[in-house]
Amino acid sequence: MNKKASKSAMSNKIFLGFWFVLFATLVLVINWLFRMPVHNADELVLRLSATKSQLADLKAIHVNFLLNYNQADNLFSNADDKVESDARSTITAIRRDLTYCKTRYSLARKKEVSASIESFSNALSAFENGLNDFFLISHERGNLKSGLISQWLGLSRSILDATSQNKGDQTAIMFQIKDLENQYLLTRDIRTLKNISVLAEEIRNLITYEESAVSYEDIDRYASLTGNLVSIEKRMGYEGAPGIIAGMQQSIQKLQDDFQKTNDLIIYKADRGRTWWTTARYFFIMLIVALYIYLFISVFSIVDPLKQLAGFAQKIARGEFPDDAVSCGNLSDMQDIKNSLDEHVVSLRNKYAFTSAMNQDILDTTLDLQGENDDLGHELIRLQKKISDTAEKQARNEEDNLKRRYMNEGLARFAEILRTKSNDLNLLGDNFIREIVKYLNAIQGGFFIFEDSDTSTPALNLIAAFAYNRKKYMNKSISVGEGLVGTCAKEKKTINLVEIPAGYITITSGLGDTPPDNLLLVPVMHEDELLGVIEIASLNRFKDYEVDFAEQVAQTLGSTIDYTRNNQKTADLLARSQQQALEMAEQEEEMRQNMEELKATQEESGRREEEFRGIVEAMGNSMYIVEYDLEGKISHGNEKLCVLLGTTQDELIGKLHQDVFNGTLKTDTRFWEDVLKNKHVNVHETIRIGKKEIGILENFTPVVNREGITVKYINFATDGRIGNS
Repeated sequence: MNKKASKSAMSNKIFLGFWFVLFATLVLVINWLFRMPVHNADELVLRLSATKSQLADLKAIHVNFLLNYNQADNLFSNADDKVESDARSTITAIRRDLTYCKTRYSLARKKEVSASIESFSNALSAFENGLNDFFLISHERGNLKSGLISQWLGLSRSILDATSQNKGDQTAIMFQIKDLENQYLLTRDIRTLKNISVLAEEIRNLITYEESAVSYEDIDRYASLTGNLVSIEKRMGYEGAPGIIAGMQQSIQKLQDDFQKTNDLIIYKADRGRTWWTTARYFFIMLIVALYIYLFISVFSIVDPLKQLAGFAQKIARGEFPDDAVSCGNLSDMQDIKNSLDEHVVSLRNKYAFTSAMNQDILDTTLDLQGENDDLGHELIRLQKKISDTAEKQARNEEDNLKRRYMNEGLARFAEILRTKSNDLNLLGDNFIREIVKYLNAIQGGFFIFEDSDTSTPALNLIAAFAYNRKKYMNKSISVGEGLVGTCAKEKKTINLVEIPAGYITITSGLGDTPPDNLLLVPVMHEDELLGVIEIASLNRFKDYEVDFAEQVAQTLGSTIDYTRNNQKTADLLARSQQQALEMAEQEEEMRQNMEELKATQEESGRREEEFRGIVEAMGNSMYIVEYDLEGKISHGNEKLCVLLGTTQDELIGKLHQDVFNGTLKTDTRFWEDVLKNKHVNVHETIRIGKKEIGILENFTPVVNREGITVKYINFATDGRIGNS
């Protein structure tokens, strides 16, 4: 308890220290912020004092230049270049200070002050323009060494030298002109220049082409230079006449007046601003002190409720569902916060229960939302729906996978039975009906084979029956169209009965008799030809996929039965052919041993030969016969084969079996080795002729000579579509 109280006291001290530091910092910041405009205004006044000094220097430079210009000595020197550079650098410095003041100080950007500074800047520009014009005209007028003065004096000197040779009136006038020139250089009186122009015109009138040494061009050029000097003097101004010098005097005076106005305005504004910002600074400091005292009292009155609310909120943040009582006093806002937190805790408890139910796969629970903006509640509801949809989808997928696995495993299982038991039809029927009854989880079943040897009365004979895991020995024959089995055979469609006629069939056991709940009859077909009927009875209802499976297996059984029958026919025909060939070989041997006996029996042998030829022709008419060399290439094919394939003998010879039949059988080296080893191989092959697929039954056998050496292979093939024909 003491540790907790000590910790609380320390927290209060830290809190008080924080508030004091915050108060002192805020006072210092306010003081700094409110002193900044005053400091900027004082800096602006000081910078204008520097500008005033620069303006005084500029006026002194201007006065000094005018004094030098009015002195005669100015005509004999170039000292005005330094004065010009000083003036330009001073103007540049003043303009730079003005630009800095506009961008740096907020007082200079105020409308009234900015307009005053702009007026001063315009006056400075006007003075600078006048000064530039004054410098340009001064350079143009020049002195004894350069400019118009130098050209003017030099030309007059050359004219005087030319007229001195004649010692006439021209010389006297030229001496007058030289006196006036010296007078102009001393007084810069424009009237003197006008008198010089009059005398130059008199000299021009005295010039003759024969006697004068002075040309018109020289006098005209001298008069032109004199006129230019008159023009320069007029532009500069003389005897109170307006000109550049008078304009500069006005510009420098306006420049001083505008600066004085700007300076007085800025000092006035700075004094007012200093008074305003100082008053505002003390006012805000006092306001902050009062606010600090008020906040200090208010904060300490809400610290304890805030701590309780903070503890309550921290428990929520840690994932707890607190139910602590929080004392909020008379603070309505605190009470509102507490009520909101309580509602939030209730909402979290509901969402927790909702989530727990979903984890337990209970997906039919409901959740009350806190409002339209309850994002978590909406997301949980969407999650519940998504989980429910996923569970349903997974159940459907598992059911589909179970059906596919059931079908695939069953088809593979019965394919093995059909492959291994295909040589004996009765054995095939026993194994097939036993396995399908087991696989469909039925009780009993029977397999009826279709016999049409007597075309007048075709019938369905029961060749295999199975019940309760035992083979049943029953003899039964049903006509086509008779009963359910006959109806299934006649319509060639599956019959799936769930309402079985009374007395049709019963399932007998040691405990009694009971009718089946489901009876399934499936026709056994091959290329739309009826081969038999499968009948299966069960105490359970057959599912759709089990019926589909029975139909697929029945179709495969039909192909196998057709294949088995054709193999039996081919084997019987082959055995008969081999027996006849053996008899012919024995007769041939007897003929070689006893020519006389051969002659005696020639008629009998001829008869037998005709019979053998008839058999061979019959085989050629009823079967497709193909002969292969020892490399497996076709060496001969009968006419029936050529008609089937739509080709000729020449196109067959030399090709492999798969190249001609384009079927499923590949006659590689291993295949011919099996033919040699087993003496014959029966194959059921599907070949492609154009876009049509045909099933054929083939019997491959080696042909040996009398020494027992295999010389070729022969293939007796029948069309799988023909059936018993």
